[in-house]
Amino acid sequence: MKPAIMMATVASQHLFRPLPAPREVHLWFLFPEDVRDSSLMKIYRNLLSSDEQKKVLDCSHVKTQNERLLARTLVRTTLARYGMVEPSSLRFSTNEFGKPKVIWPARMEDNKIWSPHSLCFNLSHTQSLLACAVTMNGEVGVDVEESDRKLSRNLMSLARRRFSPEEADWLSHFEDSTEQRRRFMQLWTLKEAYIKALGTGISKTPLKDFTFALKPCVYARSYLERAVGFPAHPQAEAISMKFSSLMSSNDEPTIPAEKWQFILLQPSPLHIASVCTHVQQFNSPGENLEGKSVKNISLKMWRTVPLVEDQYLTEGAVALGISSPASERSVYLSAVSSKNHPL
Repeated sequence: MKPAIMMATVASQHLFRPLPAPREVHLWFLFPEDVRDSSLMKIYRNLLSSDEQKKVLDCSHVKTQNERLLARTLVRTTLARYGMVEPSSLRFSTNEFGKPKVIWPARMEDNKIWSPHSLCFNLSHTQSLLACAVTMNGEVGVDVEESDRKLSRNLMSLARRRFSPEEADWLSHFEDSTEQRRRFMQLWTLKEAYIKALGTGISKTPLKDFTFALKPCVYARSYLERAVGFPAHPQAEAISMKFSSLMSSNDEPTIPAEKWQFILLQPSPLHIASVCTHVQQFNSPGENLEGKSVKNISLKMWRTVPLVEDQYLTEGAVALGISSPASERSVYLSAVSSKNHPL
């Protein structure tokens, strides 16, 4: 489909998407390799504010310019589809730590000013993949990384500096360097997703202040596949998080650890990603890892070329792990083996 044809009508109406359901995360992936049309890139530039265009051009490297342009385009076009507004009409503000919030243009509906005020979003990007996560009524964080991202040669030294002692000890048990690296990246994306959901940054919430555990669980695979709608790894794992008893931050967490839910996945064979969302209380039951009634998270994913086409992202994606809802945490953890990672 040619971009010129799509732009002949209002793009936000063409690609309208209903708002996420309670406890549902929408995850939009943009692969830069899918955008090869220079005229489409020009259209994308025109969607940006003058300040955004300046920030794109401030970088001298073309690859970085394109990455910044696509990142801002993905956010604008993704949010616009939920409000049925023009992507260029959106404005943004940031909190004291730089986390952005959308400012919707005034729109009348049934003689009332309408905007999805409770829509939350988060962006993550690398040179080869960009991701935008969207939820309703609950903060969300997403982190995506290239699996072969360049890391320190002394990975364990880095882990002991940045991660909690429990996480570093767990990593040290993996003798195979490839597996140790893979596990390091899993922990890294989980931690980044959580901090981005908080919106505080590493300086406010040090990585050592909370610990993740990834443990084998016989129920995880089926539970995960119901949550995401695409294949889970045969050895899918249970995810849990706890706060350190000796937190370096002076501020106590305002939201208990068990109120956050996580999904760990590979959106492609070359990437690793984590999603974190704050669990709100609703009246829509699901099932926990043992089939008991509980309210849980679900995930929908798309591969998008903004203003051109969307398709469900399932091919090549693999779900790796999921956390339990807070209301069934004790039941969930009792089903998890504690041999590989004490928590």
